[in-house]
Amino acid sequence: MALEHLTGSWRRAVEHFAGWDAPVQLRWTTKYDDVGTFVGLAHGGRTRVRFSVNCLPVSTRFEGGTSPVPARLAALRRLALDGYPVGLTVAPIIALPDWRTHYGELLGLVAAAVDGVPGLDLTAELITHRFTPGSREVLLGWYPRTRLEMDEARRSRKHGKFGAVKFVYPRETMTELRSWFTAELAARVPACRILYWT
Repeated sequence: MALEHLTGSWRRAVEHFAGWDAPVQLRWTTKYDDVGTFVGLAHGGRTRVRFSVNCLPVSTRFEGGTSPVPARLAALRRLALDGYPVGLTVAPIIALPDWRTHYGELLGLVAAAVDGVPGLDLTAELITHRFTPGSREVLLGWYPRTRLEMDEARRSRKHGKFGAVKFVYPRETMTELRSWFTAELAARVPACRILYWT
């Protein structure tokens, strides 16, 4: 999206996928809100634009140089009103103090953004904060004074499909987060389909 105003390549891709007579879909995720050139395009419902969002303490502290979350949600509404399938990527979900209040405020903004959208096709991908030893080292090298919690002793050690080590929240925290997000999304945005939790 950052270069779309220069290249127009995403617009051409949207129109290309719209013209395909096949079960295909173009999907992308963005933290930006400049979607004006996509409104009115012939998209045929074959492009799903997903907006990466987070609660205010996370987005303001760790997402410098991106569009504010309310602007992203306004862009999501604009595309949804134009008939696009849209999505939320809530990532990384961080179990910060008072996380229920902060993520509840985020879901309230989401509910307001999609209120009254006819034929809403909304999905959610819910991704908790995790890190590998390598990603931790890189982040601490780039941002030595970061307040992002990456304490291996406070995490559960997991092995990926191919043996890679990652550190995730302990099972109790994961269960609590997942139960809350599942219930709150169903209550506040019942049209939203959760694609996965990780």
